[in-house]
Amino acid sequence: MDIVLVPKQLNYFSVNQHLNEKHPNLSGYWTSMGFNDNKTESYVMFEMEDGGPEEVATVKLDGTVICSERLMADMEAIG
Repeated sequence: MDIVLVPKQLNYFSVNQHLNEKHPNLSGYWTSMGFNDNKTESYVMFEMEDGGPEEVATVKLDGTVICSERLMADMEAIG
């Protein structure tokens, strides 16, 4: 049986790792990062190439990354 250790709080490095696992460009093109009070969720801002409103990706403690299709399309277009 494998034991998986889940950190009690997110940090810059764990958020970047989760973003990279979702799409490599997510970990390199964000503009700001914030956390909720107990650091179990992170909110990561992205400027969009089309000049439209910024997008926010939410990273949860378990590694789940929630983001819009628009943001994912922008990351794909970067290459």
